[in-house]
Amino acid sequence: MPQTGQLNQTIAGIDAWLAPSAVSAAAVVVRHKGELIAEHYAGTLDDGLPVRDDTLFALASVTKPFTAAGVMALVDDGLIGLDEPIARFVPEFGAPASDGKPEYEAGRALITVRQVLSHTSGLPEDLPTSVIAMREQPSLETISLAMTRAPLQYQPGNGLRYSNAGYGVLGRLIENVSGEEMWTSIRRRVLDPMRLDGIVARPDSSHAGGIATVIDAGAPGTAHEPYQSPYWRDLAIPWGGLFGTAAAVAEFAEEFHRGDRLPLSSTARKLMISDQAGGVSGGLQMLKLVWSPAFWGLGWEVKGSKRRHWTGDYAGPNTYCHWGAAGTLVWSDPDLDLTVAMFGNRLTVNGWPFQPIARWARLSNAIIAAVVG
Repeated sequence: MPQTGQLNQTIAGIDAWLAPSAVSAAAVVVRHKGELIAEHYAGTLDDGLPVRDDTLFALASVTKPFTAAGVMALVDDGLIGLDEPIARFVPEFGAPASDGKPEYEAGRALITVRQVLSHTSGLPEDLPTSVIAMREQPSLETISLAMTRAPLQYQPGNGLRYSNAGYGVLGRLIENVSGEEMWTSIRRRVLDPMRLDGIVARPDSSHAGGIATVIDAGAPGTAHEPYQSPYWRDLAIPWGGLFGTAAAVAEFAEEFHRGDRLPLSSTARKLMISDQAGGVSGGLQMLKLVWSPAFWGLGWEVKGSKRRHWTGDYAGPNTYCHWGAAGTLVWSDPDLDLTVAMFGNRLTVNGWPFQPIARWARLSNAIIAAVVG
């Protein structure tokens, strides 16, 4: 049985995250066996409001499992297949990139939906600034079209490279197949049936619980400032544009192993949280991180045998998770039936969750110890 007093004391430790070198707003939510068993909120927003259970955080790449769920809803409906070429649904993707390596581009037309979902397609992590300059405020159509034309970085299927570009392509797939704007399709097929009102695309200042400002987001005060500017929020990028509460994200994540409310088939859910990378090596270029082997599902990262991991030492190998560059992490251990969302409001690339203190990992360990014993 969870040690309630110990658990509440443990998660209150995020109060210590409030520091100039870390964050000014934080939230942690713990769910066990389908129930919310603990939550804690710390810090204040720019307008002085305290962080609350309805405060929105920029999810950044925690958006990707939502996009992946939108794709899997189309698979469930028989509109696409995982091992069909993605060029069948996004025709502009199929032609070899003129500036790519011929030995990589030769297989481009055969890259599958499964490979793009699991980051094994060969696509790069991001587009170079020479291709897309955000200061020019390009449309999502312009950005995602450029992503479909990005040169492959390795032979498809022979490695894993975390790719925002791939999820730009998946956004186009959802729209082409569903005939709807991507987030309209996902809300209708996934979020509304779950009654997940705490997940928001294109938020504005009228949100009652406020929106946590992302510290160190870059280009401060400009019309294209990431996470903060109306232009950026209106893009609602498929690879990182959602905003959400910690509670709503934890509910969403939990459903992939519980299946009580998520309107996806049990087969779709199982594939999303089990390894689809097939033993290849790879990782995240932004963190200079390589795993051998790498493990990844369809949208969700799978822990597998990874060490020194953000989910800590106690979370088991079947744990699935995702973290976002804006300071967000959610993980779920299906064997423990335990799900945790822990959010801050500072870019992760400055190291605040990882070093010099492994904040995410230490808190994950302590939560498991308090809940499971």
